[in-house]
Amino acid sequence: MSTQEKIQSLNSALQAHKSGNTNLAKSIYIDILIEDENNVQALCNLGMIYKQNGNFSLALSTLNKAISIDTSNVIAYVNLASLYIEIELFDRAHEAYEKALKIAPKDANIYNLTAIVYEKQGKLDKAIEFYKEAIKCDEKFVKAYNNIGVILYKQGRYISAIEMFKMSLTIDGEFISTYVNLGATYNKAKMYEEGEKVLLEAIELDDNASGAYANLGNIYNKMKKHDSARINHEMALMLDDKSSSNHANIGITYKNLTMYDEAQKSLEKAIKIKPDFVNAHFDLATTYLLMGDYERGFAEYEWRFKKDEMQSLLFELLDVLQKPRFELGLETEDKTLLLYSEQGFGDIIQFARFAEVLKERYPTLKLKIQVRSELKTLLEEMDCFEEVLVRGEEIGEFDYQLALMSLPYVLKTTLNSLPNSTPYMRVNGNIDVDLDEKKLNIGVVWGASRTSESYEGRVYSLNYLKPLMEDEDIQLYSLQVAGDVEEIEKLGLSSNEIINLEDKLSDFKQTALMIEKLDFVITSDTSVAHLAGALGKETFVMLQKNAEWRWGLDEHKTPWYPSHKLVHQERQGDWESAFSKVYKMIQERKK
Repeated sequence: MSTQEKIQSLNSALQAHKSGNTNLAKSIYIDILIEDENNVQALCNLGMIYKQNGNFSLALSTLNKAISIDTSNVIAYVNLASLYIEIELFDRAHEAYEKALKIAPKDANIYNLTAIVYEKQGKLDKAIEFYKEAIKCDEKFVKAYNNIGVILYKQGRYISAIEMFKMSLTIDGEFISTYVNLGATYNKAKMYEEGEKVLLEAIELDDNASGAYANLGNIYNKMKKHDSARINHEMALMLDDKSSSNHANIGITYKNLTMYDEAQKSLEKAIKIKPDFVNAHFDLATTYLLMGDYERGFAEYEWRFKKDEMQSLLFELLDVLQKPRFELGLETEDKTLLLYSEQGFGDIIQFARFAEVLKERYPTLKLKIQVRSELKTLLEEMDCFEEVLVRGEEIGEFDYQLALMSLPYVLKTTLNSLPNSTPYMRVNGNIDVDLDEKKLNIGVVWGASRTSESYEGRVYSLNYLKPLMEDEDIQLYSLQVAGDVEEIEKLGLSSNEIINLEDKLSDFKQTALMIEKLDFVITSDTSVAHLAGALGKETFVMLQKNAEWRWGLDEHKTPWYPSHKLVHQERQGDWESAFSKVYKMIQERKK
């Protein structure tokens, strides 16, 4: 075979390889090597075909042979590194890239590939260092700018990520991935209009950009433009129906549009495509739970432990998690179970009922619970707990561990077996607040936890309570603490209109003592809603149209708290219609 014929054969093999016909490419490479066993290019490319076919040992020997023939061949080292990455031998991959960089110290692509390996290892700062080296080699190496932006996004440094993506676009204004990433980052930074603009630009550049439609749909969901979100997610799916993310995204959109059966099917499809899709499992869990399918819902809810935001807590609980996880059927005689809290105050109050169920089933099992300090004195009033610990305190001896919110899963709870006998919390003591017995004394909460992603949808303005403040037969008491309590002062409200109890509500037990004295409570979707329910106090819970799963699909009542009246918005954001129902019910009560 002449030199010219070898070149032609190599070109034919490359074309076949690129078009996906690896069998033809492999055959041509082998023919070349029969004629010239030291043809490094054929060895390098054949090694990559072996890797692609999963024949890693043959790929390794082929690539090593190429390197033994030409120790200065950069492509051979790069291909070898990619093989090591495939079999997750990352240190070996670094060694191969280091050798490649000694030969080509100004090759931006090799620095970029090295950074990608560090990123796979979770060494994000090291990855950024090598991406920056790539940029030093080539100031217009757009992939490195984009990859740095992605890392900054993962680290939650959204403003820095936005600046990096913008720099990338000044170099290449048509790199669609950058537009898509920038749009997603604007979404996380809650800069929705900016994100919408960028993603529309991306679609104008490439109307087949599935990722741009998907991220635009996500932004429209955040802007409560759910019909627009649906259109864009349908476009993303039409362009790529093999994407698990596209099915999950439209599932969330269907949920926002109260199309729950469709949401369930889409999320199940996402998981079928990608069985370990953590967020899809979690969203499917809350969909099942919302629909009242508690058996499947609580099983899927266990996937929450794999969510990124849970990892820091699990790290803190490393010593606790060394103990066996509690399951039904384990030995309980003179054994101690540590229940730990993982989510908000309201979640702990809501799920504390299951500790009573467990104690009834296993009377000899001792229960300890670890919670934030604000809940300690409240939970100490429950007979089922042997000891209530504050996070950070010495735990002492225990035999088993379990997250409190995993109890309904362990207990195989269904909607029909849900323990909803109230009150399941009782408090002893008194709070120094005198009530006017001639009036209806109503406790009110209008805010919520500001760390909640759904904060804006949950809260309402105190102005909606003005008709009650002006009613001579009613006295309002603020059960609000921190944050939103400042609205009392901002609106210039007097104690005749609403009495601010913040100074007296030092923890949840004090709030409970106050709730016990009141006629009823009006509250946003926050911890006080659960506390009042646990105490069996009549309560109006003000809910956005698409409320959280725990309130279910019934417009007016919840199986969790028989004492509660649920008051939903008629349209998302429409508190006026919701409060008009409350005013009417209170007036009827006064008669």
